[in-house]
Amino acid sequence: MRTYPDVTRGRRLVGAALATVVVALGSLTACSEAGSEQASITYAGFGGTYEEAVRAALFDPYSTEADVTVRYDSSGSDVAKLVQMSRSGSMTLDLIDAEDSSLAQFMAADILQPIDTKSLTGFADPSAVTEYSVPWYTFSRNLFWNKDEVPGGLDSWADLFDTQRIPGKRGLVALPWGILEGALIADGVPVDQLYPLDLNRAFAKLETIRKDTVFFPSNGDLQNAISQGEIVLGYGNLARIKSIATSGAVPLEYTWKGAVLSVQQLVVPKGAPDQAHAVEAIRYSMKPEVQKAIMDKLGYTPSQQSVLDGLDAQTRADLPGTAETASAETFRIDVDWWAKNGADVLKRWQDWQNA
Repeated sequence: MRTYPDVTRGRRLVGAALATVVVALGSLTACSEAGSEQASITYAGFGGTYEEAVRAALFDPYSTEADVTVRYDSSGSDVAKLVQMSRSGSMTLDLIDAEDSSLAQFMAADILQPIDTKSLTGFADPSAVTEYSVPWYTFSRNLFWNKDEVPGGLDSWADLFDTQRIPGKRGLVALPWGILEGALIADGVPVDQLYPLDLNRAFAKLETIRKDTVFFPSNGDLQNAISQGEIVLGYGNLARIKSIATSGAVPLEYTWKGAVLSVQQLVVPKGAPDQAHAVEAIRYSMKPEVQKAIMDKLGYTPSQQSVLDGLDAQTRADLPGTAETASAETFRIDVDWWAKNGADVLKRWQDWQNA
């Protein structure tokens, strides 16, 4: 089981001691009493084509099988908003789709409900399981380009920052994790020496491409801008890139060099209105057919080893985190560092964006 920085250990222990409910997988009888209204949960993801894929692969079949209505919210990566909702006692979400860096910040803020994961097994990477989360796939953000506008393509983060040799409007989502690391790599910092991040150096490097870059509030906004030809190169979620490339809207290409890997986790926030059904949905997400469907729709890597074992070499050669796509330039976010420093970095990031 993965360990996280102990900055809030005291608060977590107190919270755990006072918790009246530790969410138990399979403890659902209270939610299925005859004659009761149909249960509902609200899932916080990221909207757009991502939500469409998750809905089709997971929630549509789950909703039918469990007779649970699923509502959708797109604030999954808005850490500050979700922390505020939990602390103010106004949590309306039951299930949050959190990447590693967000999970670490949620845990540091002590806003997650413990989950009993003892009945879940078969993970390809058991160390990714925490007492507050269940990993359901590995994803990546990759450097991409429009082949018509950038005929030579990108081979590294340095290329993204080389506006003299490779002109054109860059597109990035306005979240600092991954981008600050990429700026340092472009400035010559070796991947194995990224942390602790030299923030002054990273922001100085970012300043060199500010006028050539559009920072979008969401992945969906970036996806739309790429599809409309407003952005010709950048760094974004692989599923969105693949979706555009498959649609034929623009001739988009991507590289595994410099790809940033992350594990996507499902979590239940404290104060969630229907914790039991949220955990039931998490358990459902581990079904092999759901894991396979997510891979087919998003192009991401299943967390269950049995599903991975059934894939052929050609499929594995285009999935994040496999031996086939690994390179010395591919790296993972240091979630421990982000858990300790995320709030301060986010404030500096927002100030820089607004300057």
